[in-house]
Amino acid sequence: MKHNQQLPNAHMRKHWTRFVKTYYNQPAAKRRRQQRRQANALRASPRPVELLRPVVRGQTIKYNGVQKLGRGFSLIELKEAGLNAQFARTVGIAVDHRRRNNSQEELAANVKRVKAYLSKLVLFPRVAGKPKNGVVKDSANDVVAQPVTQNTNPEVITFQRAPRREKATVISKELRAKNVYRRLRQEWYNAKFVGVKEKRKNAKEQKK
Repeated sequence: MKHNQQLPNAHMRKHWTRFVKTYYNQPAAKRRRQQRRQANALRASPRPVELLRPVVRGQTIKYNGVQKLGRGFSLIELKEAGLNAQFARTVGIAVDHRRRNNSQEELAANVKRVKAYLSKLVLFPRVAGKPKNGVVKDSANDVVAQPVTQNTNPEVITFQRAPRREKATVISKELRAKNVYRRLRQEWYNAKFVGVKEKRKNAKEQKK
């Protein structure tokens, strides 16, 4: 043995039962959450139970194949759809001024999503029977008079999710004949030495 022969600290008799928390009210809490959702939906009626949110992809290479609902539409997406942020918030469209659009496909898909929402929107006038023309026109009197059912879809407008996995296919002879590894190495080589090749090419042209 070495050093001062200190005995190890035996962490016993923790009295852990004094600090354990048990939750026997889970069924009741579940019921309360359900009642709270119903009360909020009734209070917002005939508005949808949720705000319209954009379809985005997860961050990093690991999660960018997953599509989900984002925090809100970017200002560019609203501008392309013909709206401004102030009005969009009043008609149930979530806005996130910090979002940036790095993909043209995502931008077009979200603009299409906003336009589809506006095409189905029944906008009640502030004064009954007197519709006005604003950023979006108020619905006509005959449309407002009809009963409107509340949209209880949490996504408001369902979107088609991309499949997470590709289906298995039979490998053809053409695919077997291709050497993918060699092609990737060649592309890597071209990308790495593109500057060197350009420099050599310019040097040859100057000598001529």
